[in-house]
Amino acid sequence: MKSKANRCFKRLYNYSLPKYSYSLPKCSYSLPKIARQSTVIAILVALLGIEYTPLHAFEFDDKNLRECVAQIAKKNKWTKAEQFTKIKCHNKKIHSVEGLQQFKNLRVLSLYNNNIKQAELSGLTRLEELNLARNKLTSFSLSSLPVLSKVYLFNNRLVTLELNSLPSFKLIKVNNNLLTQFNYSALEKLEKIVVFNNKMEHFDIHQLPTLKYMDARQNPMPDKLYEEMDKMKGTTFLHDGNAEDWQ
Repeated sequence: MKSKANRCFKRLYNYSLPKYSYSLPKCSYSLPKIARQSTVIAILVALLGIEYTPLHAFEFDDKNLRECVAQIAKKNKWTKAEQFTKIKCHNKKIHSVEGLQQFKNLRVLSLYNNNIKQAELSGLTRLEELNLARNKLTSFSLSSLPVLSKVYLFNNRLVTLELNSLPSFKLIKVNNNLLTQFNYSALEKLEKIVVFNNKMEHFDIHQLPTLKYMDARQNPMPDKLYEEMDKMKGTTFLHDGNAEDWQ
């Protein structure tokens, strides 16, 4: 059997692979599945110079997130973190996002309806769209993400939210939370805010030069703030003071 294995590996070793071809000569020698996979991967790396990062090398604290990412990789035939541009893991009972920082080229991250209580995503500088709706977040902050434009955080348990230095930011949906504080700076392109059904008594509406629409209904805001909203031209405000006008 040893000589048969040697002949098999010799055939693989001496095989001349055409450029961009991933075909290997058939080998009748029966190796354990893991050994066969490791052998083929090693040969491809050696012959093609492939930069390969096996999925088990990705570090995740959460088993459910790891399994979901593995399924995405298999479907798209991705073998390294840099290839991922979209991760969508809905309804997976994920508790932690630790490990996503290695996916530097992510443009879309959607973790809708999981059990996430905190999320640090500041290193994902190519992120354009983020969906963490229907989780268990109590506080959340985002800053210095240059192309992020849409964020969905509705149906969490958020009490505080902080958004800073998001030059491409246009849409935030953070309704059905427990927000008392919504702090922000440098949101020059924000156009739409959906913040109804929270606990907010105050919101600074004067530092958003491109704001076109805001739904602030079901918040304990004072009449004075409603009056300020009604005076602003070019922006549509929905609030408890004018709720009947929008029914």
